[in-house]
Amino acid sequence: MLKNKPVIGIIPTYNLENPLNDPYTDRASFVRMYEEKIVASGGIPIGLLHQNIEMYLELCDGYLWPGGSKVWPDFYPVIEDAIKNKKPLLGVCLGLQSLGLYFNFREEYQRNPQLSYDEIKQILKDNDHYLKKLEDSSLHNHYVTKEKESQEAARHRIYLQKNTLFYKIMKKEKLDVVSLHTVILPYVAYDVLVSARSEDGVIEAIEYTKDGAQILGVQFHPELEKNGELFEWLIDASYQKTLLLINKQNKIPNNYSLKIVAYRSSYPGCQNDGSIALPALDSWLELKKAMHKKGFFIDVESAYRSNEIQRKIYKENIEKYGQEHADIFVAKPGYSEHETGLAIDICMRKEDKWFNEFVEELNEVYPVLHEICAQYGFILRYPEGKEKITGYHYEPWHLRYIGSPRIAKYIMENHLTLEEFYEKTLR
Repeated sequence: MLKNKPVIGIIPTYNLENPLNDPYTDRASFVRMYEEKIVASGGIPIGLLHQNIEMYLELCDGYLWPGGSKVWPDFYPVIEDAIKNKKPLLGVCLGLQSLGLYFNFREEYQRNPQLSYDEIKQILKDNDHYLKKLEDSSLHNHYVTKEKESQEAARHRIYLQKNTLFYKIMKKEKLDVVSLHTVILPYVAYDVLVSARSEDGVIEAIEYTKDGAQILGVQFHPELEKNGELFEWLIDASYQKTLLLINKQNKIPNNYSLKIVAYRSSYPGCQNDGSIALPALDSWLELKKAMHKKGFFIDVESAYRSNEIQRKIYKENIEKYGQEHADIFVAKPGYSEHETGLAIDICMRKEDKWFNEFVEELNEVYPVLHEICAQYGFILRYPEGKEKITGYHYEPWHLRYIGSPRIAKYIMENHLTLEEFYEKTLR
């Protein structure tokens, strides 16, 4: 993340061969439309280079594998990183073909691990599992310009498979898309799903979602569309670390970690000086500034808590109020959003006095806070009337940073809990 926005690594198109043997024509290039779509959708694009590709991976929250003229296996570590760390990856045209070949190679390698890359490649070709040139490409192969008429002439219809990631994103059973290809992927590995085909049966979308992976390839060109659903999905899915669902049933994963940074709250009784998860810090400062402009001076009453502190708070509540009360108001250690650093309990200073939680003076701040918090990637985590869903009492002071302002706005405008959002869109 940079400036609260996910970093999307773009794989380039290479031109490494030229008849004049001119070293200055050996270059990596990036189509500007992809960059523009990523920026418009709320991400930060960076270009990847194939030499020492591993050094880029930690920088990226998601990936885009765009069209081109040649499949580069040097970039397969990007797919492996996306699978391992559940980062979203969108492949376009050649990107779909590259994804498909990766999984085809992997499937064959699992059968014959003693074979070399070239030997497996030959097996794939012999079995018609490699890329194949279209015999009749009139439906798919077009040349387009910036003119709208040219792009409209390149359209054809595809049909989406229900209950797929692609269908959930597009919310349509059929689309008219722009195609610019002469080569197709004729076969997909057993653990890859075909989620769309064209009228002539050509594979138009594939996906790999095993064990939480988020890998989607499309054969057409979404960068030519006015709407940017696929790019918005790529950006929103890149917030996966901050969008994590933590509740009474979902414990914080053992391998989960976000950098916790110091933030000195001006509230005298603040725990840990208000330390907060790094991805949430800038957004919190912006929200705090926006509230100040509206006449409210808010700050952190409690944000990050260590497991030890959460254990202590939970125990003290049981001793003071009893088990039933504690379970309604306090999370068990290991099940608290505060342990991620993404949750913030707010307080307010008014006329040199501090107020927090259930006090009448805060009733004026909550409507304003809840109205604008989504602009900065925060949601009201425990809404009123949703206690049976969240398992906790209404807490108007408890904000949760989820990262994506677009998703936060959707949740707040539709009066959803994070649990309901997961149920509607992520399952």
